[in-house]
Amino acid sequence: MATTMTTSGTAVVRGGAARARTRRTTGCARHGDRARRCDGRGRGMMIVTAAGGRPVRLSKNKKRAKEEMIAQKKETKADGALRGRVADADHEARRWLGQHFLVDNSVVLDAIEAAELKEGDRILEIGPGTGNLTAEMLSRGVRITAVEKDRNLAEKLREGLCKEYPEHLELIEGDFLKWDGLEDAFRRSDPGQPRAKVVANIPYNITTDVLKVLLPMGQTFEDMIFMFQEEVAQRLVNDDAGGGDYRAMSVRVHYYSKPYYIRPVLRDCFMPPPNVESCLIGFKPKEPHELLSLSGTDKQFFTFVQACFAQKRKMLRNNLKAVCDDATMEEAFNVIAREPKVRPQELTMEEYVKLFNFIRSRGDA
Repeated sequence: MATTMTTSGTAVVRGGAARARTRRTTGCARHGDRARRCDGRGRGMMIVTAAGGRPVRLSKNKKRAKEEMIAQKKETKADGALRGRVADADHEARRWLGQHFLVDNSVVLDAIEAAELKEGDRILEIGPGTGNLTAEMLSRGVRITAVEKDRNLAEKLREGLCKEYPEHLELIEGDFLKWDGLEDAFRRSDPGQPRAKVVANIPYNITTDVLKVLLPMGQTFEDMIFMFQEEVAQRLVNDDAGGGDYRAMSVRVHYYSKPYYIRPVLRDCFMPPPNVESCLIGFKPKEPHELLSLSGTDKQFFTFVQACFAQKRKMLRNNLKAVCDDATMEEAFNVIAREPKVRPQELTMEEYVKLFNFIRSRGDA
């Protein structure tokens, strides 16, 4: 094994004496001053300190690099009080409710930072659980309406945070998807009043249903921060018409909002850990005047989009036979400047709006 000392006192170790090189380590064409982390061809190598510190291989894989970064951050910022609050609740997580309690303080802080919370903000939290995220938000002077379905956890919150912050925390016990008080709870009395925000670690089995309720409420909410399953989040964030993950829900999300990815979240950031990878994802809902005009209702438009994706791998024209005749279909493809062989996942959200409006103008859809 060959070792080269740099001017900064760092030893660069290359595996295998037969493969050892005498290349200078002060710079390379691809990475410049970062050559101490590169072998000159963009490949990672091991770095140890002159004092004999532990070697660290810099990962070339971006996802692994993010995980390593988060793990290091967690070691320095994790707050034992979060795990303590979960333990004090004396509650066995109910898997059928999708309960995985967040116990990593860095994730809590990143969610709050992404939401840009300010004193006096109105917040909707769905599934506060043991209150780890709730407590940190309340310490920022915001006012929270929290909806908790689990009776045991709701009682714990009433005994704890509700008494500690009686003027800032309103607890609704029940199923959010069946709650009919949402609009009244967040109705703005003055058009100039700031819109509310949503910050929540929601159960993964209701994410789609929650989005269908909240995304159309751009007049009420200005930002939404959620914990999502990583795979689902990637599908929703990417406005990648033509990609294999593009589907009807992608069209809905981009019609109503501007989604953005915040950060990955490791499994051991939860108690108990979920079986899937997670992440923080944000949505900036569009206000009514920002939405593209439709020749019909929102419900009619998304029913149309769903019909277009009925057989995703088939050509779009096969799915359109259920909503319009051949003559209208041929004209419609000309309007959006697409070939008849185009597939559902290849159209953008804007093209679906144009397609819907044209077919509606012909008396179909």
